[in-house]
Amino acid sequence: MTLSFTRITSLLLQGTVLLPLATAAVAQQTVSLFAPAAPAAQALVVKDDAAAGDAQGSTPDAVELAALYYYAKEGRMDRVTAETRRLQLKYPGFSMPDDVFAPEATAPVDESSLWALYEVDDYSGIETEVTRIAAANPGWEPSEDFRTKLERRKQRHLMSEAYKNHDWSSVIAAGQTLDPQRETEVDLLWMLIEAYRESHMAEALVPVYRGILFRDGEARMSDDIIMTTLQKAVEDFPVAELRKAVAQFAVSPSMTERMRDLSLDLLRREVSDFNSAAAGSPAVAPGTIEKLRVVAGEGKRPEDLTLLGWYALKTEKPEEAEKWFRLALDQKASVETIKGLSLSLSRQKLDDQAYQVVVDHLAELSDESEFLSDTLSLRFQKPEPGEIDAEVVKAYSAAIQKSLSADHAAVLGWYAYNSRQFAASAAWFGKSFEWQKRPDSLKGLVLSAAQLKDTARVDALKSDYAASYPAAFEDLKAMTAPKGKRGKDVAAPAANIDATYVANFRNKKFGACITDLKALEARGSLSVDAQLVKGWCHLELNHLTEARAAFSAALSAGGQKGEDAAYGLGLTLLRAKLTDDAEAVLSRYPLTAGRDREIRSEVYWQRARDAFDRKQYQQVLEALNARLLIAPETPGISQMRAWSHYHLGNLSQSKAIFAQLNAAISDPANLRGIAVINDRLSGQ
Repeated sequence: MTLSFTRITSLLLQGTVLLPLATAAVAQQTVSLFAPAAPAAQALVVKDDAAAGDAQGSTPDAVELAALYYYAKEGRMDRVTAETRRLQLKYPGFSMPDDVFAPEATAPVDESSLWALYEVDDYSGIETEVTRIAAANPGWEPSEDFRTKLERRKQRHLMSEAYKNHDWSSVIAAGQTLDPQRETEVDLLWMLIEAYRESHMAEALVPVYRGILFRDGEARMSDDIIMTTLQKAVEDFPVAELRKAVAQFAVSPSMTERMRDLSLDLLRREVSDFNSAAAGSPAVAPGTIEKLRVVAGEGKRPEDLTLLGWYALKTEKPEEAEKWFRLALDQKASVETIKGLSLSLSRQKLDDQAYQVVVDHLAELSDESEFLSDTLSLRFQKPEPGEIDAEVVKAYSAAIQKSLSADHAAVLGWYAYNSRQFAASAAWFGKSFEWQKRPDSLKGLVLSAAQLKDTARVDALKSDYAASYPAAFEDLKAMTAPKGKRGKDVAAPAANIDATYVANFRNKKFGACITDLKALEARGSLSVDAQLVKGWCHLELNHLTEARAAFSAALSAGGQKGEDAAYGLGLTLLRAKLTDDAEAVLSRYPLTAGRDREIRSEVYWQRARDAFDRKQYQQVLEALNARLLIAPETPGISQMRAWSHYHLGNLSQSKAIFAQLNAAISDPANLRGIAVINDRLSGQ
């Protein structure tokens, strides 16, 4: 399949240089809820020395009291009470000042404007207001209480927005500083759990779950929170682990009744695990199945009926499976129920009935390309297929293209050939041979071209493949036209149908995309196109080792695809902070001017950041100067330039940069830089 990956990748990468950086490795092994978890990495928190000193004082100063006065002025007694409690914990013996509710009571430095902006999440407005107040009150800084609450509010805002957009890597990045053992806003931890799960980071889930569930004393979470968390854990941990947790919490009288529903969920999970396990796995206890049968018999959940149907199929009882699936189908037509009913009929040698179940539910099964292909093909392979509905032909054709099945493309090719549709048969045989080089497909292609009197194509095929596949050309001399009746029209492969893995990639279902590619790779080596998509999907999920391998495998393609691979490899290396390796890619593989500039400018920017962290400010300027030759500077980069000059003692140059930036667009960070430089100049 020929795809424009430049177009596809531009949709994902437009407007960005790099995708968000991964924060943990993907765990491949089973994780334990009870095993001691490694301490989660915590971001460094830099505290102001003065603020730290305030925390140890015996009484709060005017700045610390600002929030209390603001809430009292606004008449918000709930916040006044909460603020008073905070101050009492921080300053033992603290009592509310007598003038808090006085009509003209104000704090020496009025922070009320900051709190008003805080309430409406106007963060840029807060920065501007801080600068204004600081200019009017030399030496003033926002209170520790305001700074702490502002950081938390920003964190919640970032996590919530990323969560709504399913931007899992951004959720993880914003939630890194959360302490699972002490965090009281548990919904933030639940967001983090889902982000880790969707990013396939199983190990990272463990400390979050443990931190919520296993707190002691007053820190223990409420029963509601524990129950909700355990229900989430059903998706992530082995049944045996969860049963231990249930047993631990069920000793509480308030939890005993509620644990019964969770126990039923675990029972369902146990049966589901058995159904999906390899043959020969330990059987489910008879008592467990009997409990599920009783619950399913109540008819409240068609999912329970379907679960029992698959269990019956797994234990070689297709007649019983048919019963459960039909009961479930009467309630709800789900993909799993339809597939199960068809398979249970096939196991009873009732192939026509199995086929009809699928035909009756083509719409529901449109995304089940492999199952559809396998089931529908039985009819197309019959010596006398009889009348086949046009919608079935269309569905089978689409399923073949989605699954990239060379076998089924050949089946449809022979159906078209035997029904004297030689143009269509040539197209499908050609597609089959493209996906997998086999003599049968080549033979069909040769015969179709001969029936079409396309001698040029026959000669070209002979030239290319006669030595490798001589059997494909043996029937040419004795070839006769097929005698079958013309069947339903078979169209050539459609240009607008993507393989399933490509569709998942376009829809940003990167985990599903990788699963599709693994199944495709099990049938044979991946095409260059598939390797490229594999690389992008792994990169989106921050699987940097896998992304690097996939892009490297596609480098030898040359042309546009080779350039796409080099571009993806460069981005992957930059994500892994392998700056020198990324620059080496630029020297070995030519990229378009735009892509070369994008990678090279990021190389210089990474070097500048690294040098700044190491306080090697001259190297910062050298890297930024090299970058400036190929790309314009953003205000943030220019601010780093200004601070580098400041640290090197080039104060006038630093001030000029800050002033020029602020003339273009007012930014509190520029004003603060100018203020710091002025203070230093006044002290000289």
